[in-house]
Amino acid sequence: MINCDLIIKGKYLLPMDDALRVINDGTVVISGSNIIAVGKQVDLAGKYKAKEVINAGNGIIMPGLINTHTHVAMTYFRGLADDLPLKEWLEEHIWPAEAKYMDENFVARSSTLACLEMLKSGTTALNNMSFFEEVIADVVIKSGIRAVLSEGMLKFPTPSCQTANETINKTIDLLKKFKDNCLIDVFFGPHSVYACEKKFLLKVKNLSDKRNIPIHIHVSETKKEVEDCQQEHGLTPVAYLDKLGLLGKNTIAAHSIWLGEDDIMIYKDRGVKVSHCPISNMKLASGVAPIAKMIKHGIIVGLGTDSAASNNTLDMFSEMRACALLHKVQNLDPTILPAREVVRMATVNGARVIGLDKNIGSLETGKKADIITINLDKPHLQPLYDPYSHLAHCVEAQDVSNVIINGRVVMKNRKVRTIDEEKVLSEAGLFKNSLNNHGFK
Repeated sequence: MINCDLIIKGKYLLPMDDALRVINDGTVVISGSNIIAVGKQVDLAGKYKAKEVINAGNGIIMPGLINTHTHVAMTYFRGLADDLPLKEWLEEHIWPAEAKYMDENFVARSSTLACLEMLKSGTTALNNMSFFEEVIADVVIKSGIRAVLSEGMLKFPTPSCQTANETINKTIDLLKKFKDNCLIDVFFGPHSVYACEKKFLLKVKNLSDKRNIPIHIHVSETKKEVEDCQQEHGLTPVAYLDKLGLLGKNTIAAHSIWLGEDDIMIYKDRGVKVSHCPISNMKLASGVAPIAKMIKHGIIVGLGTDSAASNNTLDMFSEMRACALLHKVQNLDPTILPAREVVRMATVNGARVIGLDKNIGSLETGKKADIITINLDKPHLQPLYDPYSHLAHCVEAQDVSNVIINGRVVMKNRKVRTIDEEKVLSEAGLFKNSLNNHGFK
């Protein structure tokens, strides 16, 4: 028998390979941080001896979910300003709140709450744009979640940097510091065309090319953003960014709602990856991204929650369901975005969006062991005919039982091992009371 560290068994194993198979009575074998075998229990039984065995029973074993666009430092602003258009919500409420409250201590606590929420809802990797990313990196390492981090770059002072150039220096420092860290990657994070000067965007583009570092940016999130860009530059945000050379295979374009046919073809030709955030886009009434058209043209699309301040959760199962339903009704076509495609967006395509698909996103020999199990022994999950249908339409965050990241059991039987949940919830309540006492609105 071959010694290994962990064996996971369950009724339904979804490796998320190209064939989108369902392996009945499946097993995943893990040694260190890597998957060393995937298959049917009957074929692997007796071949491996594990230090620990997790039996998911009648449940699902699948890759962890990948949140391709979020802002974890904003989690303490959940519900602070609702029912507002994006510009008013951002400029009159969120940015002032960040200026008033956001410091290293705030970011550490808010981000820890975000990581706790994501772990308990089955997210094993996130793509983040926030301030004080060095603080968030420490939170990520302690919590055990996988993360891509981008320091938010804007043309005006942020809570963590006084100038846009300072955000570049901080990003370069982060790249050096975490270049060998198994859980952290660092990207450039220019906020948007309206929040960054042309000269600065060109500087980021040159550094990205020189260092082969991806760019994470908001694009065409609102109709007004597009209209303003056309008025100022005579181009849509997509065409403007393309003219500057910022669009390519290393570009993650968050939102991408107001795209014309020409914009979509630019994405296709340049290999741009898209993070779709349906719930945030609906809540802010920003619009509906033409995701079905993008996928038809071969554009890789992943799912993101955006921040808890605009969603108002970080639950990727809710995001999957919203995505599946939104585009059916938008296109008046029930065949649009079937369940398998939506689950693919939340897993393997999410890994492709953030450039980590060689390591995560599917359960295959040699890949990193980022795995979750789903408890199906619940009224709302029975009977089951198709596990993909359940994942897209029925499963909820609290149905996640176990979370393994990089081969480490981070949550077992709903108990997160890396975070003091009681303390985190208490601190969140104290912040809310402090904010109310200051009379902030």
